[in-house]
Amino acid sequence: MTIEEIKKLGNIIHDERDISPTQLGITSRKINYWLDNNLVPFVEKQQNIDTKEETTVLHKTKTKTKWIRMNLSQATWVCIINTLSSFGVSVERISVLANEIWQKPREDKYADKVFTKYIENNKAKLPKDAIQSLERHLEDEVLMEKYFRTLINPFTDMLKSAILRESMPHTLLYVPETNDFEFLYGDTNLSLKLSSVYLQHPMVSIPMAPILAKVLTVDFGNKKKELSYLTEIEKQIRDIVVFKKPKVVEIAFEDENIKPIVITEQHKTREQLARYILEHKIAKGAKLLIEIRAQGNYKLTLLKK
Repeated sequence: MTIEEIKKLGNIIHDERDISPTQLGITSRKINYWLDNNLVPFVEKQQNIDTKEETTVLHKTKTKTKWIRMNLSQATWVCIINTLSSFGVSVERISVLANEIWQKPREDKYADKVFTKYIENNKAKLPKDAIQSLERHLEDEVLMEKYFRTLINPFTDMLKSAILRESMPHTLLYVPETNDFEFLYGDTNLSLKLSSVYLQHPMVSIPMAPILAKVLTVDFGNKKKELSYLTEIEKQIRDIVVFKKPKVVEIAFEDENIKPIVITEQHKTREQLARYILEHKIAKGAKLLIEIRAQGNYKLTLLKK
């Protein structure tokens, strides 16, 4: 990845706080309860923003209140909390899990280790000025503690991998009785990865694709967003499904052995499309054949290069 691609991915995961709980189907009462019980670290109930209002007589500063807004990683975590709650996991246990996933990596300076790895190995082939920037960040203890260490951890690393569709699928395994958890990447034999605690106690398996699909639907409906994590073909498919709103879209493959997906106006089209894109990585160089049919229907065929 280039430095610009890394920055864009970081902005998507960490910086763009424009997702509200209601867009995820989470009520105000529920999110406030979770915040009060420390289930959602680094998210504030409200944020005061000072805006200057000019008049002919004087300049006034007006304070506006912006209610809860989350970035992609926080929104994904909130959906995980909702899933765990539906399984009957107590607030106390989820609070402990939240601390392990968000606060412990901060205390262990996980972000510092990531920066150091980039500086020493530079497998991403970052330019000299980018390496120097990382070195300056590491020397700034306040910046690291208040910002980078709250953002960079194994959980957000897994989300980056999921959005890039690397090592699919991505899963969170959690044992409520012991509060052990594991992030699994790819389809490696589970028995090779799991310790005895996972084999001796009931565990919850939470696949990331359906949850990320729910979160990404907020992006998919925003015409102003570039969606840099999508390929040009995926952007074309999104534009047709989301903005043209056809009655039926059939997405087929040149390879007839792969089952086509059919999206209809009765489905939650954005979420269905987001999940499709997360689970089907379109090969580079593929081409899209668009066939407009009767009654506002489309057939989209993906052709290999």
